[in-house]
Amino acid sequence: MNFQSHFIHEWTIQAIRNFFINRNFHEVDTPTLLAKIPIEPNLYPLKTTWNQKNFTFYLPTSPESSLKKVIAKGIGNCFAVAKVFRDLEDIGPTHNLEFSMLEWYEMGKTHHDIAITTKNLILDVVHQIQKKLNQPQSDTIIYQGNKIDFGSDWYQFTLQELFQKYANIDLSKNLTTSEIITTAKAKGYNVDGVTTWEPLYTQIFINEIESKIPQDKPFIIFDYPTQTSPLCQICPNSPGFSQRFEFYIGGMEIGNAYTELNNSEILKANAEAETKFRQDNNLPIHPYDQEFIDACGQLPPCAGIGLGVDRLAMLLADTAHIEDVLYFPTSKFLI
Repeated sequence: MNFQSHFIHEWTIQAIRNFFINRNFHEVDTPTLLAKIPIEPNLYPLKTTWNQKNFTFYLPTSPESSLKKVIAKGIGNCFAVAKVFRDLEDIGPTHNLEFSMLEWYEMGKTHHDIAITTKNLILDVVHQIQKKLNQPQSDTIIYQGNKIDFGSDWYQFTLQELFQKYANIDLSKNLTTSEIITTAKAKGYNVDGVTTWEPLYTQIFINEIESKIPQDKPFIIFDYPTQTSPLCQICPNSPGFSQRFEFYIGGMEIGNAYTELNNSEILKANAEAETKFRQDNNLPIHPYDQEFIDACGQLPPCAGIGLGVDRLAMLLADTAHIEDVLYFPTSKFLI
């Protein structure tokens, strides 16, 4: 076995911890067994049974609910590196059923502040890995034959700008199902049987935008439709959009950040709406976590992000396959 890619994964986690500990963040050891879990669009938990008590537990899709509960109690800036799980998603070159997620929160900050910390973190991790590999310090790496520059200004666009630039679509006028069906049909998409907004929005994004994202520097996309962002504060000057960003490196989505919504009434309405959507569409349902919703109502102004540790390690190990940085990938159990 060639251990170097696995060691880079190990060192990536060490570097992340060093970064946050040096900045006086508290590390939270979040649980893997949860009695209830937030219900969010497109996220479906695995579950297991404690036979001794005939009790159902859910495996976390992120450490978010646990972290927000301790933030509501006053812990302040904090982070976790945790194992998380997502059902109804296949495995592949960049996906594993069980994966490592970094999540951190900063008090009194917005998603724009998180973007600055993200750049500082990634650059610091790059330098720490280079030191471990006895390489000269550089703000660039080579990934799959392409140079990626972390030191200069990262690309930053709003999602509306990208839809206009690459798809010639005014996204602000395509936030309803009827509007997106009309637009997609005019562009030649198959709209037969489409009854909801998100599938066509996602198809257009993947086909006409995501594939065109440049890869010579990290790429941040700001401000997503509110209907895809139920845990985010809304954008005050952009109706229909919320304070969220996703960022990509080397063509891979690496992280997803929010300015956190702390209105429990809106969060409860969002959870109930998602539950009804799943009932109407025969999708898996689990009890939503009222304690989480109550905790969010007590959050101070803050922002947070979830970041895929395994994908970051892939970049630093220069591999296109997540299996190369995991000792026990899910695929091994399917042979």
